[in-house]
Amino acid sequence: MEQGMEDSTYFIRCYFVFLYLTKDSRFLTLNIMNKMTSEVWLIDGLSPWDPPVLIQKRIHGVLYYVEHRDDELYILTNVGEPTEFKLMRTAADAPAIMNWDLFFTMKRNTKVVDLDMFKDHCVLFLKHSNLLYVNVIGLADDSVRSLKLPPWACGFIMETNSDPKNCPFQLCSPIRPPKYYTYKFAEGKLFEETGHEDPITKTSRVLRMEAKSKDGKLVPMTIFHKMDSEDLQKKPLLVHVYGAYGMDLKMNFRPERRVLVDDGWILAYCHVRGGGELGLQWHADGRLTKKLNGLADLEACIKTLHSQGFSQPSLTTLSAFSAGGVLAGALCNAKPELLRAVTLEAPFLDVLNTMMDTTLPLTLEELEEWGNPSSDEKHKNYIKRYCPCQNIKPQHYPSIHITAYEHDERVPLKGIVNYTEKLQEAIAEHAKEAGEGYQPPNIILDVQPGGNHVIEDSHKKITAQMKFLYEELGLDSTNAFEDLKKYLKF
Repeated sequence: MEQGMEDSTYFIRCYFVFLYLTKDSRFLTLNIMNKMTSEVWLIDGLSPWDPPVLIQKRIHGVLYYVEHRDDELYILTNVGEPTEFKLMRTAADAPAIMNWDLFFTMKRNTKVVDLDMFKDHCVLFLKHSNLLYVNVIGLADDSVRSLKLPPWACGFIMETNSDPKNCPFQLCSPIRPPKYYTYKFAEGKLFEETGHEDPITKTSRVLRMEAKSKDGKLVPMTIFHKMDSEDLQKKPLLVHVYGAYGMDLKMNFRPERRVLVDDGWILAYCHVRGGGELGLQWHADGRLTKKLNGLADLEACIKTLHSQGFSQPSLTTLSAFSAGGVLAGALCNAKPELLRAVTLEAPFLDVLNTMMDTTLPLTLEELEEWGNPSSDEKHKNYIKRYCPCQNIKPQHYPSIHITAYEHDERVPLKGIVNYTEKLQEAIAEHAKEAGEGYQPPNIILDVQPGGNHVIEDSHKKITAQMKFLYEELGLDSTNAFEDLKKYLKF
């Protein structure tokens, strides 16, 4: 009984349960999963009182998702070689893995963003070579039509749709509001929303570049700047990073980012290893005992930007959220001379102590990403090499603005406070060594009430972060805040 209870508790704490309805409403899918494995059960809408049917029991490292059409299951999975997502197909009454047949494979380094099933078509939303694509597969003849989307597009927004003739979706970027598109199956064409054209398309540029990391790996970057900007080396730069959990760096529309570009800033999004922009292997190459790859990638990206004439260290700032704080904090310790100022929101900074505390709600679930320092000495020693809180030392740091949440269950406030106190002590020690005339960096910890581990776009928070960046770089923010009023009601 005790062993059973332990197993049950472990199961509950290490897995998430999601309920989905297949597009044709035939099956309710019960998805039991974490970041490294999944298990799906089907409840048939025609016989809902029958026991759920297991598709395939969990296999470590194997993920899969299920859709249904005409008594066939379409399974998006990474099973087999290569260990990237591919589309398999099997009869609904023979769902076991040995019956899965390969239906469609993706190009190397492709990220599957989403899948939508229609009566006669399957639509795959993809990211390849840092560009967005849509693949439309004809289910009657297995034909494939690949739609390359506008180069300014950085993200999809899926639309709920029951019309079998059309596939609607939105495209967006950090500096451009979402725009509607519809693929019409009968015409075989993609139609875009007509009407007012956003002026940002004529006043800004989007560039896609690569930086060569320490081990030779090419790391993609997405860069935005004003079209008529002259001498970009003298322009302020805001770098964004995440690099964890196989998740893409968020590139949805943010009004404050639009305002920065309009005011002459350069934005750079660094798609480092640990994220998911280039597929599952890109994540694998930046987790556990490969986490330092992400740090090397970030350093290479910033140095490449500077060498290519985009800003300079005294005008370079960095922004990170949640787990992105690991790489941002690690860079501040390792290469503080590359940065002038940093903004962090709900940042994960005390990796070692957090992962050693198994009483925290999500520690067990996080073991696959960071390792198990409690039982594995190799993991413990490796985490010590990059953990921001473990590598603080007396030196000059960039100024740092931290927004934290009082009851955040994912990133405990205790770890952020511990980091801030250690950092302030190290800066004070360095100031004594530097002597009179030394100007120490500003370290600000803004603790907000509540515990929602989600980017909360409050006017107060946005204003505080923008004000911090402008003041640290000694720039006039008057025009920026006037422009921001167009998007936000103060």
